[in-house]
Amino acid sequence: MHARSAARGAGVALAAVLLFVAALPPAFASPAKPEQPGVLRILVPQSTSAIPFLMLADDDPLRGIDIRVETYLVHAQALALLLRGDANLLYTGTSQGWENRLGGSRIVIVGTGVWGVSSLVGKDASIVRVADLKGRRIALPFPGSPLDFQTRYLLERAGLDPDRDVEISYGAFTQSLPRLLAGQLDAAALPEPQATTVVRDRGLVRLFRYADAWAAASGGDRMSPQVSLFATADWAGANARTLRSLVTAWRRASEDAAAKPAEAAARYAGALSVGAALLEEALGNTLLAVPAFADHKARVLAYYGEVVKYLPGGRKPLDDDFFFAP
Repeated sequence: MHARSAARGAGVALAAVLLFVAALPPAFASPAKPEQPGVLRILVPQSTSAIPFLMLADDDPLRGIDIRVETYLVHAQALALLLRGDANLLYTGTSQGWENRLGGSRIVIVGTGVWGVSSLVGKDASIVRVADLKGRRIALPFPGSPLDFQTRYLLERAGLDPDRDVEISYGAFTQSLPRLLAGQLDAAALPEPQATTVVRDRGLVRLFRYADAWAAASGGDRMSPQVSLFATADWAGANARTLRSLVTAWRRASEDAAAKPAEAAARYAGALSVGAALLEEALGNTLLAVPAFADHKARVLAYYGEVVKYLPGGRKPLDDDFFFAP
């Protein structure tokens, strides 16, 4: 898949979001502040990355504010709810947020909480590094997805041409897993807890973690921004004090989940519809951290600068106003 095709795929995805927003009935519209004073509605993916927010919803650490967390499966729909004001905050892929910003929306990034969450899985245990993918068939979620451009970056850093030395196909996990099991693919990139699930339950091998591959390509630092918290600029400006307090509480919850994965897994296995032992292992393969605001901005900009060549839609810079300023 060439960069032009990836750009078309990203354009279709953005258009789908805009059409979904336009199609929502007026009853779904709401102002830039919560409809109910003291209620904070946060949308999170059904993955290990959600655990710190589920902890916040249970503990309600912000005085006078009821934190309500809801999981979602379709990112485009969740983004549409944020843009329409029906949710206050959205936790989603970092690149999905910046692509929306570059597309002209007023979305801002509040912070990043997950810095590694995916692995490459397959049957052949001889694949242990990116360079071993030469001549192989690998599956990625969709053109322009976070795993698409990060994989392409890593392939090139390993001396491979992503368009010639590797056969890349795209499809949802439900499509790629049967092909992988049938031998039609050599590897597939999956986030947690799906990666751990197929390793434990379907007999596949974790070939390598993307965090480790990133460290090998970037001088040893395993952290790359994967899942971030977003708000609309108007809402963030009107609720800056709440956001500062929320980020502090989110940082503590992330530290607790990382330090006590067995406890966190036992607490939220049911909410994420997986077994506690499996979720504990998946948490061990997820890098949870919430840096200070200045460090966060520097890390996101540095990562963007590294991978921008592989992003759909050209090489626009990220503006300073994209970053929530406390």
